[in-house]
Amino acid sequence: MTRIADINDLAGINVLHEQLHVQHIGYRPDIFAPVEQPLFDTLMVPYIEDEDMDIIVSENDGVIDGYAAFMVCDTESKKGEILPFIFVEVCELCVAEDSWGKGIGTELLDAVKAYAKQIGAKFVELGVNAKNTGAQEFYKANGMFVKNYKMQYIVE
Repeated sequence: MTRIADINDLAGINVLHEQLHVQHIGYRPDIFAPVEQPLFDTLMVPYIEDEDMDIIVSENDGVIDGYAAFMVCDTESKKGEILPFIFVEVCELCVAEDSWGKGIGTELLDAVKAYAKQIGAKFVELGVNAKNTGAQEFYKANGMFVKNYKMQYIVE
């Protein structure tokens, strides 16, 4: 079952957020740092408290087994350069590793898409690490496509 998260869900969300952060460190140990618990406990709070940000959780048998953190973005400030519209940016989507393959990620992504449609958003977008081919295939299987590539050069 998916629903909008509240402050009482943060402990369960943080367990998964830590799982995701460890993956990020694995992909890019040169930029992602281990996070101490007191800081870690506060990182997701803005998604609960800010009116332009939210978290949808998947809860099964009283356990948070997935979440999608997202924000509503508006191009209003770029008048003249870009047409005005709103879109939803998924900042994080995480499913507990022991729940992979059970449809929870699709359920979360579908809930974000439904939210976007409800508020009149033009599209949903997200970023995914170039090395995370499993996530890329998952998003493609759920109707997403590559919009652009972000290139990087590491200065040594």
